Amino acid sequence: MDYESIIKLYDQEKKDKILSLSIVNKEKMHQDNQYDGQALNYFFILWQQQFPNVRQSKTCTGCRKSVCHFFHKIADYINTENVKKENEKIKKEKLVKYLEKANKKLKTTKSKKKLSKK
Repeated sequence: MDYESIIKLYDQEKKDKILSLSIVNKEKMHQDNQYDGQALNYFFILWQQQFPNVRQSKTCTGCRKSVCHFFHKIADYINTENVKKENEKIKKEKLVKYLEKANKKLKTTKSKKKLSKK
């Protein structure tokens, strides 16, 4: 199962929560070498909902590591998707501004040509 199909199941609120908890969890892991309790609980709840047949235990070191790694990757993917959407918006805004300027130039050149013909 790829990340795209998993992310489609989540609403924007879940995506934002995954992003924020992933950041908090990474910081806690980096500073204290521990998992953030809230992030760990939320990630395991999402794991149970998404993959009910794949059992993971919070008491197992490998399970904690794999579940957190999975949701950190999901958060990275969500973040790249958000960046792509923002870049597309910026490109569209720039294109609209460029077309508006081009239309203004066309209007002014047309009006100048009409004036010079008279």
